Amino acid sequence: MKIAIVTDSLTHLTTSDLERYPYVYYGYLNVIVNDQTYVEHKEINNKELFNLIDSGASYSTSQPSPDVFVQIYEQIKDEYDYILSLHCTPKVSGTVNAARIASTMVDGLEGRISVIDLNTASIGEENIIIKVCQLIDEGKSLDELLKVIEFYRNHTTLCLVIDDLNTLVKTGRLSKTAASIGNLLNIKPIIGLVDAQLDVLDKVRTKKRVLKWMVEHLKEEIEKSGKQIVRLTYSNDLELAQELKKLMEEACGDQAEVHVGNEIGPVMAIHFGRGGVGACWMPDQYKI
Repeated sequence: MKIAIVTDSLTHLTTSDLERYPYVYYGYLNVIVNDQTYVEHKEINNKELFNLIDSGASYSTSQPSPDVFVQIYEQIKDEYDYILSLHCTPKVSGTVNAARIASTMVDGLEGRISVIDLNTASIGEENIIIKVCQLIDEGKSLDELLKVIEFYRNHTTLCLVIDDLNTLVKTGRLSKTAASIGNLLNIKPIIGLVDAQLDVLDKVRTKKRVLKWMVEHLKEEIEKSGKQIVRLTYSNDLELAQELKKLMEEACGDQAEVHVGNEIGPVMAIHFGRGGVGACWMPDQYKI
């Protein structure tokens, strides 16, 4: 069976992964700056975005319309036997709902597509999708792939650190007073997904303690469920992500397979600002 994967641009696979898995297709999210819409990755990058923000521009984000996914499904439906449309949790973006609507608008897809909320976002999506791609290449059945996806929907940890609390003020998630105090005390909120919704997991001071927190929580997960596949992302601070990778490998040895992926894209960057780092881990071995 020939299977395609459709996802959203929050996944942001590396160029080498996209070349390795040519059956992965994107529906792109948008950044809106001064009422002008830009397709992330294609029409605007983080540097351009932050230059506009620094100049005082207004900004927001929007999900793809169902028409975006209709075009993708129409494009690939005759080439593939089945489509796995895998997307971020709707508590972060409504993209999966747009994909569901689109799947009902394309003739000939009935029984040939599954639109799935992965219960995570960003590198959490990336981790699951790459695992599924590996299993597709191994020739696993569709039934097994669906069971694997369901397993990882419920066994994936995602945490992100915000370096500049003013970002949370601009997106309406924190008061100016709280941000001022937090920045003064060098407090770094660690944001994670709780019941598929972004929430504050902890608050620590200094980047060094942030990295220690992530390493310790990864070690705890290894003790519970064995070897973990880890993917890291960052915002304007590749060195921080590389430092975290080194610390994880030193602390966990061969029980952690750690990858540094792409920098987060403009849509995520709007919410998390500059200087942050993110980590996702999930068990290497699945149980179905």
